[in-house]
Amino acid sequence: MSMLSLGQEFEGFRVNMYKETAREGEESYLVSNESQAAVLKMYDLERLPRAAVGRNGELPVERLCADAGCADAYHVLACDKWADGGKDCRYVIRQFVSGQRMSDLLEQGKRYSWEEAVPVVLQVTERLRRLHKLDVPLIHNDVTPRNVILADDGTVALIGFGHLSYRTNGAPSFPTGDLNPWYRAPETYIGIYDEQSDVFSVGVLLYAMLFGHAPWQTDIPENATLAQRKKCVRDARRAPLDLTEGDFLADAQVRLLKKVLSLDYDNRFPNMESLRSALEGKKPVTEEPPVAKAEAAPRQKTTTKRETASKSDIRPRTGGGFADVAGMDDVKRIFYKDVLFILKNKEKAEKYHLKTPNGALLYGPPGCGKTFFAEKFAQESGLNFMMVKASDLGSIYIHGTQGKIADLFAEAEKKAPSVLCFDEFDAMVPNRSKSASEELSGEVNEFLTQLNNCSERGIFVIGTSNRPDRIDPAVLRTGRIDRLIYIPLPDFEARCTLFELALKGRYCADDVDCSELAGRTEGCVASDITRLVDDVALEAAMADVPISQTLLSEGVKSMRRSVTDDQVKDFARMRDKLESVSRDDRKRIGFAAY
Repeated sequence: MSMLSLGQEFEGFRVNMYKETAREGEESYLVSNESQAAVLKMYDLERLPRAAVGRNGELPVERLCADAGCADAYHVLACDKWADGGKDCRYVIRQFVSGQRMSDLLEQGKRYSWEEAVPVVLQVTERLRRLHKLDVPLIHNDVTPRNVILADDGTVALIGFGHLSYRTNGAPSFPTGDLNPWYRAPETYIGIYDEQSDVFSVGVLLYAMLFGHAPWQTDIPENATLAQRKKCVRDARRAPLDLTEGDFLADAQVRLLKKVLSLDYDNRFPNMESLRSALEGKKPVTEEPPVAKAEAAPRQKTTTKRETASKSDIRPRTGGGFADVAGMDDVKRIFYKDVLFILKNKEKAEKYHLKTPNGALLYGPPGCGKTFFAEKFAQESGLNFMMVKASDLGSIYIHGTQGKIADLFAEAEKKAPSVLCFDEFDAMVPNRSKSASEELSGEVNEFLTQLNNCSERGIFVIGTSNRPDRIDPAVLRTGRIDRLIYIPLPDFEARCTLFELALKGRYCADDVDCSELAGRTEGCVASDITRLVDDVALEAAMADVPISQTLLSEGVKSMRRSVTDDQVKDFARMRDKLESVSRDDRKRIGFAAY
């Protein structure tokens, strides 16, 4: 059932038509008022894929709307929160652009000269440049003639928010089945979507405007599976880029096309600025890069020059340690007893044949301080430590990620005793039975090899995850990840401490009662409380008054919980399944502040 009904009035617009979308939790409508037509997008955060929402709970489209210049370039009229029967929703209203789709013109036989095509492509690159230059870059991911509108006023509009995302290295937050396979960069087929993948798509767009079809394009059966479509594209791209029809192109233009359409990530234009400079003739492409014979070939590693985890930063960390952590006493005791005691008492460890566990998985609802606790453990222990994100291990080369994983563990062994913390571990070791990707299976296998009894090499692994049910079961067996530790919502004492820590050192009135605030924020996570205090502090600063109980109480009334009751129940079920122990038999664990 759709969130809005036909004929309904919404923010001054009338809903005229509902349009199907490919992503769960996203709805699209055509709307209008007396002066203009518009497109309305509704987003239900509870139904959207988890990866579709940023770490701060912000949708990519909200990031776009927050930048005035970018919002104006994309014809955004309004963007805000909307409550639908208690649901946490967002909406975006975008002006309907009247004009002709590039795809329609190409289907009608329209062909562009270089001089005609470049001004259009430059406007497209300018729209994309604005996305890429946001403080948290956004990737369009669907630059095709269908999403390019030649407006009636002579400008060029780039539409298509359905696949907008943050940089991606792994499972994308949007459905890929409806993407045009010929406009996708090679690296997107292994889960890498970034600025350069948009650059490649612009190159395909330019080629299609010149020749009437995408490079390497062949017929794909309508009933082909995603795997078959991928294979068809990969096989077609084994042939050199065909420019035999380009007799009208100058040598410099041919070199530019070869560079922007390079299947080798490293040979392509690195960003929109460099592509724009080449299109404008400011920085001509003087050397012809090697053209890959196959999509996979450029990503292969060689024995003489291998992509390594050169950015590893395994070293001790300084800070307040566990003193900065509110509650979580049970978790602290586990880490003291099982890890710190053994590592810091080598003689006793040898005498009693004690070994540290290989690793621990900290899991639970988002915002409960799992990553924060791992960082504070590193400070408390004084051990060499590194926080590892999926992007740190990403590679554009076949088996490149496996090489980075091996290099990382080798470096950790050299600097033992050391701690490796893998943030959002489920993205790195997904269940192989639910993935058809050979590359992902190889990466999981490499993790399994490195995790095997890694404590004997002086390496302790911490994984954090909001979705432990998506982790490959082989990773969680003893001998690899030995401890499964559930981090729940903070209890009353922890919330009280969270408020104390968040307000510490701020300009506060004498009437602030952290206990009273803790009692009114049951069900909130650490990030909710931190955000509440930050928002109230800003409000107080603008009024040049101290942070008072009244301001904080008003803030509590309007704050949004990051974790719903249904999500808490889901995590409780996951906990029972993973640990095979009744939830009622476990002690509550405290909480972390950050």
